[in-house]
Amino acid sequence: MPRISLDLTDNVNAQNESETVFLKIEANFREGQIIRSMFQPGEGWQQEEISKNWKCDGPKNPLQPGQTFTFRVAVLQRCFEIYVNDQLYGSFEFVKFPKQINFVRLYGDFEKITQFHHRMLFPLVFPRTLMCPDRVAFQSDVPRRYETGTVVAMECIAKGPPTTEFSICFQCNDTGRTVLRFHVNFDRTTVSRSYQRDDNSFAPDDEETEGEFPFVRGKLFKIAFGLGDRAFLIAVNGQYFTYYNFPGRPFSISTLKCFTNDVGDFAVRNLEYHSDSPLLSRVEKLSII
Repeated sequence: MPRISLDLTDNVNAQNESETVFLKIEANFREGQIIRSMFQPGEGWQQEEISKNWKCDGPKNPLQPGQTFTFRVAVLQRCFEIYVNDQLYGSFEFVKFPKQINFVRLYGDFEKITQFHHRMLFPLVFPRTLMCPDRVAFQSDVPRRYETGTVVAMECIAKGPPTTEFSICFQCNDTGRTVLRFHVNFDRTTVSRSYQRDDNSFAPDDEETEGEFPFVRGKLFKIAFGLGDRAFLIAVNGQYFTYYNFPGRPFSISTLKCFTNDVGDFAVRNLEYHSDSPLLSRVEKLSII
């Protein structure tokens, strides 16, 4: 039975033993409805809602098979407010305020995730840096800039013919320019690192290509980017890969984007943000699949 589920939870490894699911949204295609519920350890699933707090004039499951869709959940003072495809769908009241939402988990019968944003409602819901006409395979934004010591870890898979290429880019909040473009070319078996100059160009003189080629088309990999005092530290599949010095101008980052060329396909299976230390050992550890 086709279905899609979205969980807001404090733990993704407990398998409902010590995990609290503050909100579960389940789109059921056979029944044509979206069910909202919650799970508490020792108490089980509770507060199942189908028609209650339903505020939509359309169908109870507005998702269409084969079409893209968006879920947006706002955490308010007394409830979650749920939007489906940018239309208010309904709300879900919580018993106590969910302070420990550490994970968002999406699973079920869908192809891939192309956007994940964690934003404050005010002052900016959808930041300017995320508006881009290029071929974006995935993009994400967090509500505060990366501090020194931040590690972004991603489980990804690249598919396509031998000419497939993909890039993972970190963008400056203020200018929208890329401060690191990590570009993988399977045809040339090269990994280049570069940044976007003030005129928005990428200059060959700024590229670094030293290092091995640890990527295989069609095979899952995990990559971690650590923000150091002067450089990005990068590890792939549990091994230190390289570093890339920051460009010589101030910047702040909260946005990452992944691009492909016309023939490639790139999917992000998991995305993690960490901010404890020490940095180098943590970058390597967090890149272990």
